[in-house]
Amino acid sequence: MSSAAETETPVPRRFDMSPDWSRRAGRTMRLFVPGDPEPTEQERGLHAEALLRGDAPADRLVRAIRTDRSVSMAQFRAALEHGITAVPDAPAPLRDFFAQLEPRPSWVDDDLLRRGAEICLEAGLTSLDVLGDSSLMGGYRSSATTEVLAGTGRLLEDQVNRRVAETSEWWHECVRPGGMERFGMGWRLTVHVRLMHAMVNRRFLDSGTWDVEDWGLPVNQFDQAGTLALFSTSYLVSVRALGVPVSRVDGHAVMHLWRYVGWLMGVDEHWLAQTEAEGRRNFYHAMLLSPGPDENSRRLAKALAESHLDTQFRRLRVLRQRFEYRKHLSLAALFHGRSGMAELGLPASTPWYAALAVPWNLAKHLAARAVPGGRRRLRERADRQITARIAEYRA
Repeated sequence: MSSAAETETPVPRRFDMSPDWSRRAGRTMRLFVPGDPEPTEQERGLHAEALLRGDAPADRLVRAIRTDRSVSMAQFRAALEHGITAVPDAPAPLRDFFAQLEPRPSWVDDDLLRRGAEICLEAGLTSLDVLGDSSLMGGYRSSATTEVLAGTGRLLEDQVNRRVAETSEWWHECVRPGGMERFGMGWRLTVHVRLMHAMVNRRFLDSGTWDVEDWGLPVNQFDQAGTLALFSTSYLVSVRALGVPVSRVDGHAVMHLWRYVGWLMGVDEHWLAQTEAEGRRNFYHAMLLSPGPDENSRRLAKALAESHLDTQFRRLRVLRQRFEYRKHLSLAALFHGRSGMAELGLPASTPWYAALAVPWNLAKHLAARAVPGGRRRLRERADRQITARIAEYRA
């Protein structure tokens, strides 16, 4: 992933290759973009360039681990969990990686981090529903990342629930109290995920089968920024659609939290949106310039939808499995519409679950805000529920 390779390679063919599909897929998000939503030529150029930009610090560390063998995974884990001083005579690639990560950017605001995390946690199991049926499923509608996701095998067949549990646990630890402090679990898991992404990138590039001229880098800044938007910009639109009241001020705090998460993940600062308006504009442009679905899109979507039929719920297992399967199809229909369900090869459904979720969420959140300590108790209950649900995914 040298800079020379990035500048000499022409714009990958996947860029803006499905304009008719992408305009249909992005028409709802377009409504949320203030002003003229269309990308300028400069913005189009930045998105095209991002397909060929990776994560240089993480890539150097991966080379040191996999090729040079100058850094071990044990050394990485020690530095991650205890700091670089826990690694005697730490090799330069490991020192440089953590030296770039540990000093926080000057823009990080602890009050905003805390508030953003609280808002996400208060949404409780609705957050997990949104992350699955809006974010993950929405990501499958484009073939931008599906070959990489399917190639790892982690989101297909019997691996789905475990992978969803890992993603849910990472998200959960990011929004728990203290999660994004240097030695918080959310911080550590985020940095670990960053290294895993770089390893996946290197594995595909070294395989000899990946076509950069077609697809850009396997893990690139364009797709990383789009994925981050699914956890921030798209997340906020979706939880509000399900009746969770999030004010403009609280939405700003959520964006700030995920801006810092994205920075830790190695996303270029240009794509780390400060406001919802900026995030929506970037996300709409990413949707507008992404390729349409492929067969892997349908394989991944089917596996995710049917994973609810295998979840080991603690009570009324068979009834819960059937209900959750229908519920999540309903949510997917709400977020992606009839055409999106068809693209993903999912059974047609109606968004009936929203009629239950919206009044329940509104009543629950408004009641919590009306009594002293109500929001704290709401977060504590949500924390227990999310922990239990992740355990069911892992069972």
